[in-house]
Amino acid sequence: MKKLYVLVALFLTSGIAFAQTDADVLRFSRTLPLGTARSAAMSGAFGALGGDISTLNVNPAGIGVFRKSEASITLSPDFGNTKAGGQTAHDNSFQMGDIGVVISLYNPNFDWRGINFGINYTNMNNFNRHTTQAIAKSPNSFSQYLAQDINALIAYVLSQNPTADLADYFSELQWLGIESNFILSDNENKDNPYFEPAIIGANQKKIIKEDGYQGEYAFSFGTNYKDKLYLGITIGLQNIYYKMKSVYSETPDQDNPYELERFNFEEHLKTTGVGTNFKFGVIYRPIPELRLGATIHTPTYYSMTDTYDVGMYTKYKTPVDGQTEYYGGPSYYKYDYDLKTPWKAILSIAGVIQQKAIISFDYEYVNYSSARLKNGADGYDYYEPDGSGVNNQIKDYLSSTHNFRLGAEYRINSMVSVRGGYSFYASPYKDNKDLNKIQTLSCGFGLNFGQFYCDAAYIYKFSKDITRFYSYYDEDPEYDVIAEPINNKYNNHIAKVSVGMKF
Repeated sequence: MKKLYVLVALFLTSGIAFAQTDADVLRFSRTLPLGTARSAAMSGAFGALGGDISTLNVNPAGIGVFRKSEASITLSPDFGNTKAGGQTAHDNSFQMGDIGVVISLYNPNFDWRGINFGINYTNMNNFNRHTTQAIAKSPNSFSQYLAQDINALIAYVLSQNPTADLADYFSELQWLGIESNFILSDNENKDNPYFEPAIIGANQKKIIKEDGYQGEYAFSFGTNYKDKLYLGITIGLQNIYYKMKSVYSETPDQDNPYELERFNFEEHLKTTGVGTNFKFGVIYRPIPELRLGATIHTPTYYSMTDTYDVGMYTKYKTPVDGQTEYYGGPSYYKYDYDLKTPWKAILSIAGVIQQKAIISFDYEYVNYSSARLKNGADGYDYYEPDGSGVNNQIKDYLSSTHNFRLGAEYRINSMVSVRGGYSFYASPYKDNKDLNKIQTLSCGFGLNFGQFYCDAAYIYKFSKDITRFYSYYDEDPEYDVIAEPINNKYNNHIAKVSVGMKF
């Protein structure tokens, strides 16, 4: 008896019509601390510097560096491009980048030189993306995937109980395939309950539209000892809003006995969540030219809600059972669960040269295998004895990463500064260190008018990954149904403009 043991796909399918995956965990766990235009121009390498409002979300000790109160706002247009399977798509968006205020109670007459506190909102993730993927003349189809999936289930159930009512075991996705006549059976032959695919070779296309953001409200407190030691703590409140719509279609690449003309599979997903974390930081300045920083970010504990609806549609050239069009669904789900993101540790060093130049470096350690999903419906803990649970996969497939950020600033005169930076975020996967790396290149300038200032930055962000429309693996490779891999390349051209006031 064959055993089905892996179902992984770009579709959100797992047992029921959708489920949370390790990709969802990564989506909400990987954040880039770009913040204000000044910080972004230096690729977020601000862990040892402080004195910038965005440090509240990175190293809260940076709030202790402020000697004057300050308020700023940052606006951020983003121009995204995706190349996937020979297709190119674009998506432009405009979001609030950063807004906050720091109140400084600095007093140089004491060893402990006052307490500063601040409130800041920063955009940690921009989910806006448009992707078009296509595979021409695929040798297999999603119909084969569904047929092989349901046939393996039927064979297993009947081997355990020959009189079982199979309808009690079909997943929602399998029912959609049946209702839409995308997988076909001989209803009159009760001795043969197995299904056949409606299409073999296919031209395949998927259009994905994603929208949303992930932001953090930081409430920070910090202090300063003799202008040498800076301590800070941040309470972070995060919110997530993510929407995804996808339409997957297949048309025949060759003659098929059922004369299927077209198949569509449409999905809509909305994810919302709120979470809390803590950040603890320290900056030490042993000499005026050197600053050392260290930060710990606790995991963010989220309460999440997914709402999802899905439907299938087929159209035949000639009638099947008297019809040419069939619909499966729509089916609607709402699911609550908890998410714990990984903890982070950041070590930073910065050098200040004659009060004119700054070189700053951040090293960040993140252990993605420590992320967990919890408290699903009926207390589901996302573990399975056969290792197919999402938490099993997170532990088995994800790893710790070593990320770094490098930034520089040069003050041309008392008014004008120029900046640049580079950051590298390593692959979170154990077995493929080239997959899903993120890199940024950045530059910018600042204008200081004394009480007021204005900063501008440009960031080029790029990454790539590999996805498949569907993957069915069996102990006997003869029964595998695996879509061709699609190489996806993502790049974003991000602008940031900050204006601020000191008081």
